[in-house]
Amino acid sequence: MANEITQVQQGPMQKFKSQLYGAGAQQYIADVLAEPKSRENFMTSLISVVANDTNLQKCKPMSVFHAALKSVPLGLPIESNMGFAAVIPYGENASFQIMRNGWVELAMRTGQVKFIANEIVHEGELVKKNKFTGEYVFDEDAKTSDKVIGYMAYIKLVNGFEKTVYWTVEECKAHALRYSQTFKKGYGIWKDNFDAMCLKTVLKNLIVKFCPKSAELQKAIRDDQSVTDANNVSTYADNTPDEQPQPVQSESAQEKANAVKEQVEAMKARRSANRVAKEDEGADTETGEIFGNQE
Repeated sequence: MANEITQVQQGPMQKFKSQLYGAGAQQYIADVLAEPKSRENFMTSLISVVANDTNLQKCKPMSVFHAALKSVPLGLPIESNMGFAAVIPYGENASFQIMRNGWVELAMRTGQVKFIANEIVHEGELVKKNKFTGEYVFDEDAKTSDKVIGYMAYIKLVNGFEKTVYWTVEECKAHALRYSQTFKKGYGIWKDNFDAMCLKTVLKNLIVKFCPKSAELQKAIRDDQSVTDANNVSTYADNTPDEQPQPVQSESAQEKANAVKEQVEAMKARRSANRVAKEDEGADTETGEIFGNQE
């Protein structure tokens, strides 16, 4: 009996590995990542992610592979516990999703962002709001209970521009019910991690609308929440209308691989050119929030 259970558990992983190490997938990843070490790191990371998610093991292996590859030109790790990006099962296919820390990271890389905040708002902490000017005043010392009433995201650019977005719990639920197919059915990431998804959604809304768009950030907006099938064709089942990317003309596998490779090289070049030490930058060790110089 123990052997039978082991075989059932190992079956999906054996199938996944056999396709991942097949000639087609290996040639594709070699075209995208020229350095053997980078390919090895990607393969190790992807296998670990799939091994720890039984629902992902039920997806078509090449769908998972292509969804994970979307993280490569963005330089975001796909281990969901790190909070940057994740590969999420969506029926028999897989979806690439950028998480809270990933959006902060991509916004900071533009070089135009001075400070970002993204917090849960409890009862009493929203002191004042002006829907006409978009100004909000929050005070954590004014908290009257642990009841969550909403979620906020704030950005300040180096040129002095600043903007706050605030959604109530009800607005977040309405958004999830309207645009998340799994939440409507009572399961999925919105159901299991409601606060985290609300924080990410409000933050993404802020960044998409008000953050300067680097080429890297534009690609992230296009690829986030894309559901990729085994033939590397993407759809956007859960995206809101204003986030819906335009359909992309079909390309050959080689053309797609070359495009991803160019994006990876461009990303490396931008980072190399703009790598400047910022002693005042850091991260909140409790929340994981990344922030810049606040002077």
